Amino acid sequence: MVMIQQYPHYLFAVLGGESTQDENGNWTQASESIELISTCREETNGRGSQIQIAGGTFHIFASLIQLPKGAQGVDVGTMVFISNKPDVSDVRIKGTVLKFDAAQLHSRLWL
Repeated sequence: MVMIQQYPHYLFAVLGGESTQDENGNWTQASESIELISTCREETNGRGSQIQIAGGTFHIFASLIQLPKGAQGVDVGTMVFISNKPDVSDVRIKGTVLKFDAAQLHSRLWL
């Protein structure tokens, strides 16, 4: 018997520090780090559905990401990616968070 995983993928956030200026006024690029947020299930938006985001504008999203109840929230505008493996070796999609919703039974995130 094959067991189906409800959340077979992994959600990672790309976090960057703040850029700084040296004594000559040159900007130094902040280093990026990757943080595992949660397991998830990525569902491609094959029908071209839209969501309403802050400000009342509508966007066609690329993917809907389903997360387990109690998953860590992700701020709008955060760069994230979804991987098939926890070692980040098989990336499915990259994008910027358009919306995050912590619902009663699960959470959802739109890219």
